[in-house]
Amino acid sequence: MRMSDISNEDPASDPRTRESLLAATPDGATNGAVEVATAVAETNATPAALAAMLVALGGSINDEDDLVVLLQRVVDVAHEAIDGAECTSITIALGGRTYTAVHTDTRTLRVDQGQYDADDGPCLHAARTGETVLVDVDATEQLWPEFATAAAEENIHSFLAAALSAPDQPLGALNLYGSAPAAFDAIDYDILELLTTTVSRAISDFARFKSAIEVADALRAALSNRAPIEQAKGIIMGEHGIDAENAFQILRSQSQNTNRRVRDIANELIANKTSSTAD
Repeated sequence: MRMSDISNEDPASDPRTRESLLAATPDGATNGAVEVATAVAETNATPAALAAMLVALGGSINDEDDLVVLLQRVVDVAHEAIDGAECTSITIALGGRTYTAVHTDTRTLRVDQGQYDADDGPCLHAARTGETVLVDVDATEQLWPEFATAAAEENIHSFLAAALSAPDQPLGALNLYGSAPAAFDAIDYDILELLTTTVSRAISDFARFKSAIEVADALRAALSNRAPIEQAKGIIMGEHGIDAENAFQILRSQSQNTNRRVRDIANELIANKTSSTAD
C-alpha cells in the first residue's frame, strides 16, 4: 500500500491517532504563556525562568490526567508562539508504543500517520535520539523520502521537532509542521526547546518509578478515558457558574485530598448526578 493511501485514511480509524486530543489552554491563558515562552527564549532559560514557564502552562504533574492537560496546553502554546507552525502535535514513542497524544487539527494527524507508516521522520528521529530536528523539504526528501512524499501531499514542507523526556527515559517529541519551506528559524528552535525542557521537568516525577511501557500505557488510558472528565467538568460548570479551568481544578483538588484519580472522582460525580436526576 502506498504511503499516500494510508495517510489519507480517516485518523479516527487508526489506533495511533484516534485517541489524540485537541490542544487546549484555559480561557485567556494562551497569550500569557506565549509571552513568557518568547521572552525566556530570547534571553536565558534559567531555573527561575523555567519555573515561570511551568506556572504559565498551568502547574505541576501529579498523575497522568494532569499530564494530558499539560500536553494539551504546551501544544497550544507552541502553535500560537511560533508563526510558521500550521500543524502541531505531540508524538509518544516509547516502550514499543507510538501514537499521537495531542494535535491541533485533522491534517496534523494525517501527517503523523505518514510518519508512523514510514517508521521514521523528523519527529520520531527527535524522540529516539533526543536531538532537536530543524529541516525543510529538501533535507526531508533526502533523509526520509517516503515520509516527505506523504507530508508534501498535505502541503507540509518544513519540520521542527524536539524531544520530550524524563531523566534517562524518552517520552516522545513535540512536532511543528509548516507549509512554507524554511518556515522555522533559530528563535523558533529556542522556544520549542524551552517548552520541551519545561514539560520534561514537569513529568520527571510522574515517570521516575515507572517503566517506559507503564508511562505510555498510563497516558494512553488517560486519553481514552477523557470523556468522563469532560462530562464532570460540564456538570460542575453548570452547577457553580465557573469556567472549564476552575471546574477541572475542583476535580483535581478532590483527587489530591482523597488520594484518588481524577477520572474516578469524575465517574463518581456523574453517577451521583445521574442517580439524583432519576430520583
